[in-house]
Amino acid sequence: MIRELRAELANAAPVDADLRERIRGMLDEIEGLLEGGGEIAAQQHRQLVERLRESARQFEESHLPLTMAVGRLIDALSAIGI
Repeated sequence: MIRELRAELANAAPVDADLRERIRGMLDEIEGLLEGGGEIAAQQHRQLVERLRESARQFEESHLPLTMAVGRLIDALSAIGI
């Protein structure tokens, strides 16, 4: 799923460089959590999910496929407790 989101991000229409880097940073953070067994404090979990949701809102109108990919990632992370 993270690979899918990275591919969508790479193929997205022109995207604000700052927003693109924030999303890449969050993906790196998520991959690190998953590689480390997924242990995350509740507060860190809430902050990460909120940052992902905010990024999705910023893409919502002009980058629908990327928005949908971020939404699926949020759902998957919540399902495994991250």
